[in-house]
Amino acid sequence: MDKLVNDMAELEGKDITYKILAVDSIPRVYHFVYPIKFSGIEWGWLHIGFSTEQYDQYIKEMYFQIVYIIAISFVIILIMGYFFARWISGPVSTISQLATQVAGGDLTVRSNIKPRRDEIGILSDSFNQMVDSLMLSKKHLENYNLELETQVIKRTHELAELNKDLDQKIKDEVAKRQKQEALLIHQSRLAAMGEMIGAIAHQWRQPLNALGLVLQNVQLRYKMDKLDDDFMVNSMEKSDRLIQKMSSTIDDFRNFFKPNKHSEPFKINEVVRSTTDLLEAQLKNNNITLNILCEEEIIINGLQGEFSQVILNLINNAKDILNERQIPQPTITIEIKRKPNNLITITVRDNAGGIPENIINKIYDPYFTTKEEGKGTGIGLYMSKMIVENNMSGKLWAFNDAEGANLVIEVFDGGQ
Repeated sequence: MDKLVNDMAELEGKDITYKILAVDSIPRVYHFVYPIKFSGIEWGWLHIGFSTEQYDQYIKEMYFQIVYIIAISFVIILIMGYFFARWISGPVSTISQLATQVAGGDLTVRSNIKPRRDEIGILSDSFNQMVDSLMLSKKHLENYNLELETQVIKRTHELAELNKDLDQKIKDEVAKRQKQEALLIHQSRLAAMGEMIGAIAHQWRQPLNALGLVLQNVQLRYKMDKLDDDFMVNSMEKSDRLIQKMSSTIDDFRNFFKPNKHSEPFKINEVVRSTTDLLEAQLKNNNITLNILCEEEIIINGLQGEFSQVILNLINNAKDILNERQIPQPTITIEIKRKPNNLITITVRDNAGGIPENIINKIYDPYFTTKEEGKGTGIGLYMSKMIVENNMSGKLWAFNDAEGANLVIEVFDGGQ
């Protein structure tokens, strides 16, 4: 009691004061002291005290309700986000897996995604059309190979017996050979398309998930009645950036397969970077580091689309061997250099240990592959060598160093 009296006496001053005190069995009492002064005479102090127990209990209950509401809201958001993410990313993951099977040589797969009127539905239909075209092309090629073998035997026999009209027959065989090579190019292009569809599926997964989170935040703000103009503008801008990124991926895909039969100048480093951008998600998914080394801007003449296909084939081969051998820190390096006499070299190297010496001279043969049956067509390097040496007047060759294989493209600046 004496302590209480002393505490109350300490509050008695010239100004209004207050303090939380303990009074008898009440631990928290809000004590207010008001000095009484009249006509210049200090008459004393007015002491007013009331318990804060009811106020403390109200604050405690309010905090508990807030925590409870936040916890319930968080659980609901998680559940809704999970099902929404599955609805968005499920079909993309399915198409990605199917595209990987097609790239491995399995042409029996088809997309069974229910018809949808969005980009996913269009991608699913395009995928099925692509596989149908690839299957038809493969059958035509097989039938034509059988027919060509029969025709070669027949022509050889006729040539041995008659030995006339030699020039005309040679021209006929060359034309058929060119037709076969055209079919090979078409098949290689369709196989590359399968790889690219898989790459698009990987590229779209992240922005689709991010777009789903933006929509969830908008819904949550709406339910909490906190959906103001600033938040809506920011959400729309973020959504627009994500959609533009997905649209840019489709544009890159269309530009990659844009038919172009006319030789024209193009920047090597830009083509290399645009091609690797399409494979960025697949490389990250396999934990493969990609390094592009280019000291200057180099321009050459040629068919940009075919050059992109060569770069794509070399990177995919390096990626597959790195995954097959399970290299701890897989790395692919693309180095572009200008050398004397207008010679330009583009080297694609990996750290997978190199190409066995007994097959290094066979890797360009058509249908030669070291991959398991059904996982490779064996025409990638053959087509790449044809494009570089026949269409770009260059050279494609390979060698091993201490870390792995080096595939070197040699072309001349200005198409000389």
